[in-house]
Amino acid sequence: MTNWKFSGKMQVGFTLIEVVIASIILAIVVTGIAAFFMHIVSMSDRMDDQGRAIEICREGIESLRTQDILSMNDGWQPTSETVEGFTTSIWIDTPYDEYPEAKHVKCRVTWSGAAGADSLSLSTIL
Repeated sequence: MTNWKFSGKMQVGFTLIEVVIASIILAIVVTGIAAFFMHIVSMSDRMDDQGRAIEICREGIESLRTQDILSMNDGWQPTSETVEGFTTSIWIDTPYDEYPEAKHVKCRVTWSGAAGADSLSLSTIL
């Protein structure tokens, strides 16, 4: 019969179960943080696309200020322009019969970005 004697020294450290549980908790936290940052990057890309679309709409409306808009027919204009994947369409309407020189102008920009197909419209009275 073997007589085991306790030496009085305590072993210090982590058990295998503690290490596995800590690793699982760390993996869950890191996954959550990574998903958050991926969402932030996706939203940033979408906001960049929307900002670019607004700028293209403003340029489209501003370019009409230099043209003879009174001679243009009401409705969608036949010329659509595509710049860097953004397609611009212009709608002209005469909203007031008593003011035929006042034109309602609507600029619509469509694109296919990281979040899929999207569009944005701006309108004004010229």
